[in-house]
Amino acid sequence: MNKYPIACSLGLLAFLAAGCTTRHVAAVAGEPPKAVRFVTVRYANAAEPKKYSAIIAPDAQVELSFRVSGYVVDLKSGQAADGRVRALEPGDLVAAGKVLGRLRRTEFQATADRARSGRDEAQAALTQAELDYGRVAKLWEQESITKPAYDASKARLDMARAKLDEAAAQLREAQVALDDTDLRAPFEGVLVDRKVELGTLVAAGAAAFTVADLRVVKGRFNVPDSALGDFQLGQDLEISVDALPGRRFKGRVISMAASADPRVLSFQIEVSIANADLKLRSGMIAAVELAGSREKSHPLQVPVDALVYDAIRDRYLVYGTEQRRGSTYAREILVRPGPLSGSSVLILSGLDPGQRVVASGANLLRSGDPIREIE
Repeated sequence: MNKYPIACSLGLLAFLAAGCTTRHVAAVAGEPPKAVRFVTVRYANAAEPKKYSAIIAPDAQVELSFRVSGYVVDLKSGQAADGRVRALEPGDLVAAGKVLGRLRRTEFQATADRARSGRDEAQAALTQAELDYGRVAKLWEQESITKPAYDASKARLDMARAKLDEAAAQLREAQVALDDTDLRAPFEGVLVDRKVELGTLVAAGAAAFTVADLRVVKGRFNVPDSALGDFQLGQDLEISVDALPGRRFKGRVISMAASADPRVLSFQIEVSIANADLKLRSGMIAAVELAGSREKSHPLQVPVDALVYDAIRDRYLVYGTEQRRGSTYAREILVRPGPLSGSSVLILSGLDPGQRVVASGANLLRSGDPIREIE
């Protein structure tokens, strides 16, 4: 059952019948145009597009830290607006794989060199052990050597192999530590924060840089459970940001919370927004409009002055327009009104949103009257 009554309230009926009854006689030929004002048919306030406030966040954001401790001796340089070369600052673009900062390598290089020498010595010892074992093995086949001598040679070979494996592992570890003196950007993005300066002694694991991927951003907003049915995965939404007046962005729903946030008792929805020109920045406040949220079950509204009651035929109408031979004429449109809403009346059928109808002067019109719009 429609929640709005089929007919107007008795008060509306009496109001319209008292002074707004239309006359159904033909318009007089040559009659001068009547001055009228128009109004655009709109949805009732309750059916305005649903908007939600969202926070813009990066598609990916990571805190980068050195895996080893040491003194910062180099920072990637950028160019300031005045042409000056200086260390990277928040807001600067960084390329994937580029070195953002470097620690002093002297100690790590020395450790790697010692490990490499140890590996080379272990390799030489293994080569010698393999040669010795080869000779012993032949003597063992000729039964020219005792079993203890053979076993001892085999044990020396196994030990040489184990020492080489250990030396190689130490070299790999030393090389990793050496490589970790360089901190690289994991992806192309924007520098959000830099916590180190030249000469800073950093501890292993301490955050040094924060990098965000802003080529695609996310908008996060919360909705009550009653609004969950308005959203679905893959749905397109319109996004606007006060900081960028006139710009509208397209968002797509990529996730919907399975449970409500217990603090606010609402569900978080996340949309993905293309941001190729990097105009959207992390932390911006955006307005998310649910496209098509004006539900057709909601009524339209027009000012009360636009509605005319025909007491003879017991019907309601408003006046639209029609063009004939370059002139504008009044055209009656039958409507089904609902209840009063302040100075407006809800229209349940007969009109479309955006349609223009006569407001001021409607009760003085007849169908076919020439009309002209005034401000």
